[in-house]
Amino acid sequence: MAAGTFNVLKKSELIGMVQFVGANDIGPNITMVLNRVMFRPANAIGLISDEWGQMELTGTCLVDDEGIFGTITHPDTAAVAPLVDNYYIGKGVVSIQLEGELAYRDIGNVPVFEFEPDITTLAHYSARYGVRSKDLEVVQEMSANLNLTLDEWSYDNLMLAFMGEVVTP
Repeated sequence: MAAGTFNVLKKSELIGMVQFVGANDIGPNITMVLNRVMFRPANAIGLISDEWGQMELTGTCLVDDEGIFGTITHPDTAAVAPLVDNYYIGKGVVSIQLEGELAYRDIGNVPVFEFEPDITTLAHYSARYGVRSKDLEVVQEMSANLNLTLDEWSYDNLMLAFMGEVVTP
């Protein structure tokens, strides 16, 4: 075992790919890949506590060069509603690959993994009648955030949560 040191809040951005692979017993085991996520701490990181230590991160999902946020793969496109096999209790393995890294790395136990879309629309109202009536609504902006809670205080996870950069001698 070797010790490692990093500078806290040294990086101004941490961008990488995120992969979620479903491992649940109830419902379809979906796979989600987000092509570009910019990570940052979401809340205080408690170094003294009587509870299990957790690191909360948020990530802004960014589009790639083709305008794609990511993909979801479902194991059975023929499974249609109503079907109790489509009910879902989520479990899975989360891995990340930061820019410059060669492969995904498992970030350990992640009790919270939430994809939070944010869609802004622009409504149009007809002025042809006595009461303004909405006749169209279009999407004006799309964005999404990723909310993660990490349980495992590995060196790499700490560097991620503290936006750290390795101290080089």
